[in-house]
Amino acid sequence: MIRLFSVLIALCFLLSACTTAPKGPQTAVNLTAQLEKVAEVSTWQMRGKIAFRQGKDAASLNLVWKNDSGDFDFRLTNFLGVSLVKLTVTDEKSVLEADGETFSNALPEPLIYQVTGMVIPVAPLLSWVKGLPLEGDKFTLTEKGLVDTLESYCKGCRNWQVSYGNYGSVLMGNEESVWLPHSITLTQNETPDMPKTQLKIKIYQWTL
Repeated sequence: MIRLFSVLIALCFLLSACTTAPKGPQTAVNLTAQLEKVAEVSTWQMRGKIAFRQGKDAASLNLVWKNDSGDFDFRLTNFLGVSLVKLTVTDEKSVLEADGETFSNALPEPLIYQVTGMVIPVAPLLSWVKGLPLEGDKFTLTEKGLVDTLESYCKGCRNWQVSYGNYGSVLMGNEESVWLPHSITLTQNETPDMPKTQLKIKIYQWTL
């Protein structure tokens, strides 16, 4: 099994960017209306950085993630824009390219595990990154009424904790706007089979 972290550590460069983090709403939002709007967002693109840490392994890379109703293109690049990891998921198959090799599977979860050793619940993650809890998830709110922390209880994705920060107003296609997080931390505590895993995502730009 190829350990993706060893590839990333050998190739990645840290990129510092000067961006102003959004400060979120000035007044409390209507949670029901907010979550309904977030649920409507099925086509989006985020640009930013992602930092991985699993046990003693760690890496940080640039991120471009495009999603279209569950079909998506997830790309990690170095500071020169060279693609180091690319995951493409469609209804037909999932393809992961890393370290000059290509791997495929019908589903993304076993493919990611095959290459990286990480158990990532892809379908729930597409909702979580938007600040949208799934049925059964436990969550807390910020003082402005936005999702602050989330603990997963969906089938097959237990033990994940998600925390959010720096919500910003993002324009939707219907000229309405929705609050989306620009800082996300996903943590899965250590298990007998796997060390503690953490993913930190800093989003510079959402495009809907």
